[in-house]
Amino acid sequence: MVEEYFFPGGFMTVMKRMNPDFAPFVNVPMAVVINGLQLVLCIIVIFVGRSNLAFSLSAASLLFINGLAHLGGSIRLKGYVPGVVTGSVLYLPLSIYAFYYFTASGELNVLDTVTAAWLGMLYQIVPLVYFLVMKLLSRRNQG
Repeated sequence: MVEEYFFPGGFMTVMKRMNPDFAPFVNVPMAVVINGLQLVLCIIVIFVGRSNLAFSLSAASLLFINGLAHLGGSIRLKGYVPGVVTGSVLYLPLSIYAFYYFTASGELNVLDTVTAAWLGMLYQIVPLVYFLVMKLLSRRNQG
């Protein structure tokens, strides 16, 4: 989040450029809510730990997908997207390692792996729902 918003920053500008339909809704409150939810999830899984690996590793899945999204954005825009360095250097390898470690240790079974992956993908719906709801409310207020 530091890379996205503070140094070098510019993530919201890139988001507006990538999807102009949602540009009016890309703002500081959106960034605080969406990133705040991600941080809360990451803090919760610290406390849950091994007691529910599927849930705990769902955060790793979320971060893995986030890393892929930043990488995909960089490829699509043919340039730097704020968050791509963190995503590529930290999120992708650490998420892969987490799944590898718990699978190799025998602590993570196939069902938990699939559950964690699905939860991580489902979390991606949160920003999308936010943007869709904001767009619907905007149309409702205009009409």
